[in-house]
Amino acid sequence: MSFSISFLDEPLEYPYDNATVAAAVGELVLGGHRENFRASLYLWSKLDYEAQWRNAIEALLGGIDKSALIVEYVGPESSICLEWWPMYRLGDVIHIQDHLLFYDQLPEPFSLEKASSFIRDRRTVDEDGNPISEWNVSLSEVENFAHGFRRQ
Repeated sequence: MSFSISFLDEPLEYPYDNATVAAAVGELVLGGHRENFRASLYLWSKLDYEAQWRNAIEALLGGIDKSALIVEYVGPESSICLEWWPMYRLGDVIHIQDHLLFYDQLPEPFSLEKASSFIRDRRTVDEDGNPISEWNVSLSEVENFAHGFRRQ
């Protein structure tokens, strides 16, 4: 098993209606599962995403019980939601889910400074009783990944 999140060494894509707004292709490795994503570069650069990922991982390793990796952010002014991967720490296991955070469903306006306050508590079934997709990685795998960016 393993854990990582990074941008792939691929050319930028232009998947949106505006040919001037690029997206970078990234990959999240969750044990034996690989999930690709497209991160809009409308507001954030690759460095902005990578800084958010480092901060989210460091917060989780620092002892908080939930944090999230944002993989698609264009801001509430330009989108109805963001895509992120909440991480829930329970002992030595990190449970990771893929969520869309819809801004109009929040009790208050979204703020990047308080982004972690918008992470809902972990659920394993939806409101209809269906299982929510979730991947599990060990705390040590996340620590190993963090060790790599701490050396940079």
